[in-house]
Amino acid sequence: MLGTILLCLSPYLLSYSSSYELVRDYSGSTFFDRWEFYGSWDNLTLGDVWWLDRASAFQQHLVYINERNRAIIKVDNLSEVPFNEKRNSIRITSQDWYGVGSLWIIDLTHLPYGCSVWPAFWTKGPTWPNNGEIDIIEGVNLMEGNQYALHTSPGCSQPQGVMQTGVSGQTDCSQPTGCVGFAAAGGGVWAAQFDVAGILCVRRGPVYPHY
Repeated sequence: MLGTILLCLSPYLLSYSSSYELVRDYSGSTFFDRWEFYGSWDNLTLGDVWWLDRASAFQQHLVYINERNRAIIKVDNLSEVPFNEKRNSIRITSQDWYGVGSLWIIDLTHLPYGCSVWPAFWTKGPTWPNNGEIDIIEGVNLMEGNQYALHTSPGCSQPQGVMQTGVSGQTDCSQPTGCVGFAAAGGGVWAAQFDVAGILCVRRGPVYPHY
């Protein structure tokens, strides 16, 4: 369940937050207006899902705005899917592109959790995977915490002694797992800053139980 996604740009890199200007707000009744629906099977990670197109997603009620004006994105959890067939799900990509100096903020009240479930909120370059990837929210299978990850070409790594509350896994961002770290599971507000000085991911908010 989504509350709001805010996209901000700073006219001066490495400046204080007061210099950020809001350039896009994805929320409420217009949340889905500026997103593309994938409309194909999972040919990226080879998962057993079919990502619906826009019309099918709304028709099957896998995306909608609820009575609290929150955007809902869900997987089909009602159908019994035969072995080796694919379950309907949703993948959306923003129509807008954001460059260096951007700050992305997402406010969530619920994330899916369970066996084989893979919720994610991530960014990619113009040509994926060649232009890299920033995983802001990622939870795989029965993972109890969020996994931040940065995927790059060779030559990018996490330096020692960085200030963080998470635990680093792989620190060479060109490896298949990317640079990874774990944070507490649950809902709240996540923010990612894409800056010339580095990439910063933070989370704030209470821990919500899994449903």
